[in-house]
Amino acid sequence: MGKLGKYYFMKGFNSINTFLPDTRIATKSNIRAMLRLYESLYLKPDEGTGGHGIYKITKIKNKYTLRSGTASKQFNSLDALYSSLHKQFSRNKYIVQKGIDLLKHNKRSFDIRVMVQKNRSKKLVVTGVIGRLAKPGKIVTNYHSGGTPLPIDSLLVSHLKRDKREKYIKRMEILGKEASNVLGKNYRSKRAFGVDIAIDSKMKPWILEINTRPDMSIFNTLKNKTMYKRILEYSRIKG
Repeated sequence: MGKLGKYYFMKGFNSINTFLPDTRIATKSNIRAMLRLYESLYLKPDEGTGGHGIYKITKIKNKYTLRSGTASKQFNSLDALYSSLHKQFSRNKYIVQKGIDLLKHNKRSFDIRVMVQKNRSKKLVVTGVIGRLAKPGKIVTNYHSGGTPLPIDSLLVSHLKRDKREKYIKRMEILGKEASNVLGKNYRSKRAFGVDIAIDSKMKPWILEINTRPDMSIFNTLKNKTMYKRILEYSRIKG
């Protein structure tokens, strides 16, 4: 399943459906309808990783802004904006997703990756949690798009006091594990899931995406190698 298939599948589970941002196939009518509901939207390839080919749309009065990477273009109509994406849409199936106003650290947006892996008993356990800080001016946080992996505690320090940070991180771990358990019902052979969680300005978490082939190398960028060693250890479990 691509992103849209995973979204529809997970939407059927009450334990996580309130944490899923509105996601639809990227037709002009869907984009128009969603711009009436939300301040911003993200366009993403239905199949794809690493933050490549992602766009952000915002509408202010009668002007539409399309951002990609650090570039920004303005359009006088949605028709003109949609036409500018014709090549991308003809090459790949795209989805449109409600934009989340991400929490910031030093004026840079960040989100969270929760690593969930199967143990020897084939039970899913959380083996790592890491923050991803966007490169200045970028709309994505992905490591391979210039994002900086950092301990999540250091990114939350300006938003929550210490005891509340610990509880909040635990809450993210529980959500990541529950989301993986749900998607795992349809991916029984997968041994690892990477759950990307955004936090909005009201501290509500949103499950942006779940990767079934998560990149482990981002955990190796941290000075403390404890999580990375644990993730590697679990990745070697067979069966």
